[in-house]
Amino acid sequence: MKLVSFPEKRIALAFSDYLSSIGLPNHLEQNQDGFSLLIDNSDDIAQARLELDAFISSPQDNRYWQASWQSGHAQAEPVYPDAGTSTAMNWWHRGGKLTRAVALLCVVVFAGLNLMPTIFFEWLHYPSALTASAIGAQWWRLLTPAILHFSLMHIAFNLLWWWELGGLIERGQSALRLLGISVVIAMISNAAQGIQYGPNFGGLSGVIYGLLGYLWLYPIFNPAAGFRMRKEILWFMLGWLAIGYTGVLDVLFGPVSNVGHLSGLLAGMGLGVVIGLANRGQKTKDLSEQI
Repeated sequence: MKLVSFPEKRIALAFSDYLSSIGLPNHLEQNQDGFSLLIDNSDDIAQARLELDAFISSPQDNRYWQASWQSGHAQAEPVYPDAGTSTAMNWWHRGGKLTRAVALLCVVVFAGLNLMPTIFFEWLHYPSALTASAIGAQWWRLLTPAILHFSLMHIAFNLLWWWELGGLIERGQSALRLLGISVVIAMISNAAQGIQYGPNFGGLSGVIYGLLGYLWLYPIFNPAAGFRMRKEILWFMLGWLAIGYTGVLDVLFGPVSNVGHLSGLLAGMGLGVVIGLANRGQKTKDLSEQI
């Protein structure tokens, strides 16, 4: 009998292993939406539901992950739909339609900047003057600096993290949620950069740091989310932000907008707190429902 579905294999295994460790036989079945957990004995379903409620309330409790350690599943990596077909296909499925569309837009704009730099930059750069008339006539400039990239390394780094972090939000919550928080973060981080640099900046990294902040705090304030930001990703990105303030990255890669990164991170953290509290107790797609 089906109890719940998880999009991530690692989470599914943790709960499955815990149920097995307390004498509730079960098994996992992979499907298009992720991994369904089925209880082998119908007599166990009531207790399994109680255990599921406890898991939703505190998914990071050591007892769940200890069960995975004992079973040897603790190091299992997340598996996405159609896993096993090819590495490229697995990577493709990490991104949803919006994730892919934004990535494609960034690539097209990058190509345009290299072919017709003056035209593309003049059309997309941040407003030179933040007046009501200027913003009203060209409102898109408050957002479009996020899709401007000036080097191959710049766009490659940003799109890698956009695909991973943005794709996670789109798969686990919704494209509308990803769009909404990305627009808010872009406006805040672009404004911070505009104050410091004027119109001469661009890049998706402020939004990426915002998504990081959102994914970091959202599940803390809504434990029912059923996921946590991986510590190695969090520490890497925060470490990269800290190194940026030393000036080393400016020497190696050119000007780095530390204010854009920090403002984006803070904006995303704020959204994670507010939306997490608003959704507190709600199950996300990670735990059988889609927001």
